[in-house]
Amino acid sequence: MGKGRGKGGTGGGARVRGLDGVAVTRSAWGLYRETRRPGAPGLGARVRALPRLLRDALTGRYPGVGPGKLAALTVAVGVYLLSPVDAVPDFLPVIGWGDDTALLLWFLMGLTRESGRYVEWAGSRSHRND
Repeated sequence: MGKGRGKGGTGGGARVRGLDGVAVTRSAWGLYRETRRPGAPGLGARVRALPRLLRDALTGRYPGVGPGKLAALTVAVGVYLLSPVDAVPDFLPVIGWGDDTALLLWFLMGLTRESGRYVEWAGSRSHRND
């Protein structure tokens, strides 16, 4: 069957879900499709909303992401990126930084997707306050 998962479980080449190149590409494509959906916040609106999302999540005003989860994910990603211990050593050309890049892209895409939900949540709150 080659690398990856066999029929009955995980093979020796199985990767963490969401962190391999194919999964990151699928996630990026999903994010693109999500931003192109009629009525959905576009990529620009999502990126502009990121500072507000972070502020409201860390202060507990936004119920979509708890401050502990956001802080824990941010610290975990930061520690992994800065740590000299990697799944794939950085001294290997091209693929050495691949796991770091994939993890960073996964984290940023997750934030961008959440910012779309945040924009919709903030819009529904402003309509209720009118």
